[in-house]
Amino acid sequence: MQSCLTPSSSLFLVSIPPRKPINSPLQPFSIKSSIDKTPTTKPKPAPAPSKTTSWVSPNWLTSLTKSLTFGANDDSGIPVANAQLEDVSELLGGALFLPLFKWMNQYGPIYRLAAGPRNFVVVSNPAIAKHVLRNYGKYAKGLVSEVSEFLFGSGFAIAEGSLWTVRRRAVVPSLHKKYLSVMVDRVFCKCAERLVEKLQPFALDGTAVNMEEKFSQLTLDVIGLSSYDPRTFYPIGRQIGVLCKMVPRQIKAENAVTVIRKTVEELITKCKEIVEKEGERINEEEYVNDADPSILRFLLASREEVSSLQLRDDLLSMLVAGHETTGSVLTWTLYLLSKDPSSLPKAQQEVDTVLEGRLPTYEDIKNLKFLTRCITESLRLYPHPPVLIRRAQVDDVLPGNYKVKAGQDIMISVYNIHHSSQVWERAEEFVPERFELESSVPNETNTDYRFIPFSGGPRKCVGDQFALLEAIVALAIFLQRLNFELVPDQNIRFVHEAQPTPK
Repeated sequence: MQSCLTPSSSLFLVSIPPRKPINSPLQPFSIKSSIDKTPTTKPKPAPAPSKTTSWVSPNWLTSLTKSLTFGANDDSGIPVANAQLEDVSELLGGALFLPLFKWMNQYGPIYRLAAGPRNFVVVSNPAIAKHVLRNYGKYAKGLVSEVSEFLFGSGFAIAEGSLWTVRRRAVVPSLHKKYLSVMVDRVFCKCAERLVEKLQPFALDGTAVNMEEKFSQLTLDVIGLSSYDPRTFYPIGRQIGVLCKMVPRQIKAENAVTVIRKTVEELITKCKEIVEKEGERINEEEYVNDADPSILRFLLASREEVSSLQLRDDLLSMLVAGHETTGSVLTWTLYLLSKDPSSLPKAQQEVDTVLEGRLPTYEDIKNLKFLTRCITESLRLYPHPPVLIRRAQVDDVLPGNYKVKAGQDIMISVYNIHHSSQVWERAEEFVPERFELESSVPNETNTDYRFIPFSGGPRKCVGDQFALLEAIVALAIFLQRLNFELVPDQNIRFVHEAQPTPK
């Protein structure tokens, strides 16, 4: 399980006047947000120490956990963060990234966190993150697989070893260029247009709209229609919509998981019947079925010997991960643009110039350079997930001569790396121009692991291009049709929630 930053409240409210025709003065589009304002770019100041009235030492928690989880001779060379009870409360209360950021500033880019039955090595350094993520043979998913198995079973998102190799090799070819091009035209644009149409009545009377909720539904439609046959997805897909919002927030909701699995199994069975009836087989490398270009159709037409249960687990990986993650990206990018009086009109002008009033195509994406940089800068400030977890399979020495033993859990703080002043200039500011327009879209490779919103190495998210294209197309259509203005004096608070992510 990974984590993603999400608004703490479902209230991301907007009132929406439509835009005037191209080249006309922009009208304001109001976004009213009641997401509580807590600094996300700096940790909350630690409370002043109070006099201890108990015989218990204020450091008892760290001391106890160290005695239980550290070996007798700890020669790792890694400093230990001193976790207090209030820190643990914050960790459990939905603000994981805040204490991790605070401790980075206190102890440096690598430290050990001992605050429970396990201890973690927390990494906030690009070179160390690169070492861990690229050496898959030495570092496995570990804890992520253990806590996610109840939902994903043996899905490629959490699978290890040879099973992961086989399933990833089967899934990745389905996300080819021709498929992505078809998705832009037939899914991304249509779903975004449908949302704009739903917003039009609110635009006319100025009624506030919950945009986080709208974006969540948009991304559910996209991932559902791109992964499954729309003829079978629409009748029962709404059940998944309800449950996808339930499961990440209530991880022990076993009954909900049972219903989700049953629903996906029904989708697979119906699509199998269609493929068998039509005698369909893949006859080219970039194969797309005209009637149903979904990933499920591709996997079934490949005639690979794989069980329905394995397909179910793989598709669940994509469905749950692609749903809330991309919805959050859209929410935060729109929020950041609405706060920046220079970036929003610049993005709208680019959209108007490139598209000239029509819908975007796959070939247009490369010309929406500034909008793409706005999205990547949003991913830098609010990465999804903000932490990546791995477990050492062998004894190893990290860059900087830090030693870890087999079985050590490692938490790579993507949030810390993305917000570190040692890594980025003006790290706390929204500056889309930090990524040069004429350079390649930033990723882990061309930034040397300073930018890792989709992880990196062999287990990098397989759907990174899909997610980025979806966000670009959706925002281009929204900016083309609507104007946005953040309503002042709103309280905004950012929290993290468990979010499974395929790698």
